[in-house]
Amino acid sequence: MHIQEVWSKHLPARNAWQHLPGTYLSELLASSGADVVTLDLQHGMIDLPAARDSILAIEARDAAPFVRLPGIDTALIGCLLDAGVAGLICPTVERQSQAEALVAAACYPPHGNRSCGPNRALLSFGPDYVNIAQDNVVTFAMIETIAGLEAVEEIARVNHLGGLFIGPGDLGISMGLGPGQDRSEPEIETAIRRVSEAARENGKRLGIHANTPEYAARMAAQGFDLVTVCSDADLLGNGAAQAIRRFGQV
Repeated sequence: MHIQEVWSKHLPARNAWQHLPGTYLSELLASSGADVVTLDLQHGMIDLPAARDSILAIEARDAAPFVRLPGIDTALIGCLLDAGVAGLICPTVERQSQAEALVAAACYPPHGNRSCGPNRALLSFGPDYVNIAQDNVVTFAMIETIAGLEAVEEIARVNHLGGLFIGPGDLGISMGLGPGQDRSEPEIETAIRRVSEAARENGKRLGIHANTPEYAARMAAQGFDLVTVCSDADLLGNGAAQAIRRFGQV
């Protein structure tokens, strides 16, 4: 499913986050009903070959494959897009120039400098991919530091940037609040409002990471377009711990 199909129905896209490599795991997450499965190449255990295989598995289960990049790497971005990735989430964007570099790497001329050789992406999006990629591949700049927050209005004005994605954990650390997700500190809520306003004023999509479906639903109700509902590592770790506890109670 192309992510634009979900948004055309004015629905939030439900994102399942994948830290661990494996096509079977990708299929399980994509089969859950998630609209998007994001492969984490920054903090996860997934490398480029594993990501290429998982892209196929995610597509086969009618979800959109996204990737969280380790950084702005033009060669890596090109490889992932040529493999059929539908969305890129770029961490720690703190300046307008970084957002511009992300767009340049992801877009064909005249909007960017991406090299033409889509290969497998033609199977994902069709033979007219080069002409429609601009409207079917979305780029998110992560706002997750004080520096990124202070520059968010400039970042949001970057042409052809698809959206802003809030990373509450790193943002809280940057603000001196310590680590954590599903945050409700007044400082974080003020920051969320600022990012939201910058996105809406510039016609950008809004995304946010969450640890629980409840927090994800709350963010969706506030107008977020992409919300992380679950992640493989948390599901596996929490499920295993719960099973061990239950065993001890028998």
